[in-house]
Amino acid sequence: MRRHLWFALAGLASLALLAALLSRIARSQATPPASAPPAVAPASPVAPTPATPAAPPLPVSGIRNKLAAADLLSAESILEVHREKYGEDGAWLAGLGWLARGALLLGDTAKARQYASDVRRACVVRLDTLPLEKNHDVEGPLGTVIEVQAQLLERHRGSRAAAALVRAEIAAGQGPPAFMARLNKRLNLLELSGQPAPEIAVEGHLGDRPPSLASLRGSPVVLFIWAEWCADCKAQSASLARVLKRHAADGVRAIALTRWYDADSLRTRETARVDSVWTAVYSDMGTIPRVFSTASMVRYGGSSTPTFVFIDRKGIVRRYTPTRLTEAELERSVAAILR
Repeated sequence: MRRHLWFALAGLASLALLAALLSRIARSQATPPASAPPAVAPASPVAPTPATPAAPPLPVSGIRNKLAAADLLSAESILEVHREKYGEDGAWLAGLGWLARGALLLGDTAKARQYASDVRRACVVRLDTLPLEKNHDVEGPLGTVIEVQAQLLERHRGSRAAAALVRAEIAAGQGPPAFMARLNKRLNLLELSGQPAPEIAVEGHLGDRPPSLASLRGSPVVLFIWAEWCADCKAQSASLARVLKRHAADGVRAIALTRWYDADSLRTRETARVDSVWTAVYSDMGTIPRVFSTASMVRYGGSSTPTFVFIDRKGIVRRYTPTRLTEAELERSVAAILR
């Protein structure tokens, strides 16, 4: 009896377990599946930022290298290729000016004359839209063409005719100081030697106020035209210092002439920088007068630095050289103004 009762109870438990299992299955089938996450729309492709076009290569370096090798034809080809690719841009105009200069240096006066004429025409067109004071593309090539035309005129009609041309350009010019200084440099090369040295218009100075050239009559004077950033000037300092020391007992005086290049608002800082460079590089030259003067830099043609002006005891310019000089050349030039 008990055994039958145990089987009956076990059967009821099995039925209950089966019923619970079936109920769980039913519920799971009735539960809707979880919704899938909404599809994400593909991102719109981002257009790549266009690269800034590279500036066209400058032809001047290649042209100068070919001219230094006396290869005018290859220099012409370099500029022709540049013009085909980039048109008659500022770099092309600068290269054309170099062809005029190179042709003259290599003795091809016909090509020099033609290139000079081409440069001048191109400059005139550009100056119709932008004045020379702001037209950096024109400043260099126009200065070049005036110098080339003056040199051509000097060869065929003499220095007076060439000087007259340059004086006319100076009278008509309203260019920046570097441009006007360049024209005066050419004029000085033609006629300054043998003339009284122009007085220096002192606009600023370092150290004690410099003496006037008039007050230095009776003493030979070396005028050293320089710029604080000029590597050639720095390279010249040691030899110049030695020559000046050797002739200190002869009464040779020296004046260093430069100008301000930065904006007026930066003048105090620029003056301090010039003083610092002089102290660091030129201290062997002693405490010679150091003058700032844009007007005198223009008049003495200080577009090329260093420039030397050797003035005799009577105040007459005996040599004008807008170049570096060897120590031997400096010595000869100083010896000439001791007489």
